[in-house]
Amino acid sequence: MASEVLLYINSHLDSKITLDTLSGLTGYSPFHLQKKLSAELGKSLGRYIQEQRLHTAAYFLALTRVPVNEIKYLVGFEDDSSFGRAFKKLYGVPPLQYRKSKKHRQAFPLRTFRYISAKGMIYNEAPRTARVFASRGDYFSEGIYGIWKEVAAYIRSIGKTPEDFNHYAILHECPHLTGSRDCRYDAAIVPIGFELPEDPFCQTAVFDGRYIRYDFCCQVRDYEAVSAEVNHTLAQQTNIQHRYACRISGSAPCPTTRIPTIY
Repeated sequence: MASEVLLYINSHLDSKITLDTLSGLTGYSPFHLQKKLSAELGKSLGRYIQEQRLHTAAYFLALTRVPVNEIKYLVGFEDDSSFGRAFKKLYGVPPLQYRKSKKHRQAFPLRTFRYISAKGMIYNEAPRTARVFASRGDYFSEGIYGIWKEVAAYIRSIGKTPEDFNHYAILHECPHLTGSRDCRYDAAIVPIGFELPEDPFCQTAVFDGRYIRYDFCCQVRDYEAVSAEVNHTLAQQTNIQHRYACRISGSAPCPTTRIPTIY
């Protein structure tokens, strides 16, 4: 149930999200849904949605060139005043000052981590449909991999094996920007040579557009340094612009596995 709700929320940050809509999505009563989700998220549903909107706004401000007066609409605010107040309450400064100060770049110090591939490779990909299992956790902890047990159970339930799928982790947030260690993390599987039964609430398109890819090999304890260095590298680029997209890590979900990170 929580997986479907998380997927819906992050896909509709530019729209009004009501408890009644989420209730219809899950089949739970609004009261029971609010109580259950608040317990699972550790905060009220309204606060969670607001934080997701503002963390996404911080991403736009820090890593894209989207005009500030457009960002508010992309994250569900209708006017500059309400957007500015909410953003300042969470980040301590107004949106425009946050962008101009370059404060966000201080979160991306060069960590001298040695990549296997120090130069990013740019390429275009056609969209592919993935079955998604949404969760939350610390990107830099092995505990984040717990959701893959649910993936394994699902694969067994449909009579398939892990080798029948490509496996990806989809990271929706940047803890270097937000300071949060409770971030949206999706386990995603793409079937190889066949299609899964349609499930609009648990499916999404991945690899739609132009990406830059870095290959590296490290332990989970090094992920924070690796991601900071990638962000540092991208922040210095003049010929590459971020768009609003999720970070995708490919290959098997194993802490010691070689993982191509795709932006």
